[in-house]
Amino acid sequence: MENLVIEPLKGFGDIKFGMSVEEIVSIYGTPSNNEEMESLIEGNENYSVLYDYDDEGLSICFEGIAKAIVASISTSNEDATLFGERVYEMNRNQIVDLMKRNGYKEFDEEEQEGDTCLIYDELMLDFYFNEGELIDVVWGVLVDSEGNIIK
Repeated sequence: MENLVIEPLKGFGDIKFGMSVEEIVSIYGTPSNNEEMESLIEGNENYSVLYDYDDEGLSICFEGIAKAIVASISTSNEDATLFGERVYEMNRNQIVDLMKRNGYKEFDEEEQEGDTCLIYDELMLDFYFNEGELIDVVWGVLVDSEGNIIK
């Protein structure tokens, strides 16, 4: 991957929310791991398929029954950038500052089993930390069962 720009609500470099499984496979090939997952949201009639590209530090989640499209992306690639800055070189406070400088002041913070998550609902963007170190960035859009982006 050459383009490692995190674009909230849009995609990740050449990967755009709404792309089909076939489009992703034509670019990145068959993933190292692909498995169907049960819905993680109670009452959700949708299903999800997760494709892991370990060498790229990338996971892509597809959602939709009628057609499966890119609904969320997760990266642990240390070269990933957000708003022109390499986020994996930043700590929690630096990321909060980066987000504030770009107009996003509102966030929630959750602690789970020693991990911390900064949640920016407006952008559907989460930063996961373990012992103060950024370990994963996850962002996405909402997709209905027909495979349409609804937010």
